[in-house]
Amino acid sequence: MQETSDAPIASLVRTEGAPPTVPATVNFSTKSSSISVGRLDSNAVVLNDRKISKVHARLTLRTCKRKRMADGEIMKRLFVKDSSTFGTFVNGKRVPAKLKKFRIRSGDTLQIKDPGDRKSVV
Repeated sequence: MQETSDAPIASLVRTEGAPPTVPATVNFSTKSSSISVGRLDSNAVVLNDRKISKVHARLTLRTCKRKRMADGEIMKRLFVKDSSTFGTFVNGKRVPAKLKKFRIRSGDTLQIKDPGDRKSVV
């Protein structure tokens, strides 16, 4: 059965303590493989806070073939790019701004701003 282009491939799930304005889930699909988080209304996840940048971070789902696999196994990986002043954090550690992308694994917690501010997104 062929996957439809808007069927979810992966999802972000809002965690306890996240603002109620954050969607309960944000789905990635072949049509929507990249989302932005920030203050602007054009972001997929909008957070109204002066310490959140207009486009604070971008999350991108990438699909690639696993190297050295004869059967061509397909892997899906989620990456975050921090574009903010105040920081984006994964599991309480700041994503280095100089990195072009930082891999997020299943079960990781993404936080916007300082983890002490309790602005969890996923």
